[in-house]
Amino acid sequence: MNETLLTKALQNLEVAKSIYNNLCEDEAYLNFVGYHLQQTVELAIKFLLEQNGIEYIKTHDITQLLLKFKEENLNVDIPEYIKEHGEMFTIWESKTRYITNYKLEKNKVGKALNEVTLFIDTLLLVEPKQG
Repeated sequence: MNETLLTKALQNLEVAKSIYNNLCEDEAYLNFVGYHLQQTVELAIKFLLEQNGIEYIKTHDITQLLLKFKEENLNVDIPEYIKEHGEMFTIWESKTRYITNYKLEKNKVGKALNEVTLFIDTLLLVEPKQG
């Protein structure tokens, strides 16, 4: 199987789920879940851009990446939750790793995990088969 950005997104999602399901009683681990969810969303969006022949910008900023769809007049179905929470995911990329005492809230992480899982599941259903 060829590795794609979607494959990498799925791997990050699996890491996020594993941490959440096994270690979420210790809230310090929620930051790791948030980071991997951000990576999942970023890679999935870059995958969609790539699939549509659009060169994506080298950024972790979800909102900037989503703007590329508008700029290119691409009608790609991005879930509202992902669009509305682009800034939140972007913040999770850096603050969860570099800001001491920055803690994500379990309810927000749980909701994001569910929504990102739905997003990736949808992409996996429509990914063109390779080989």
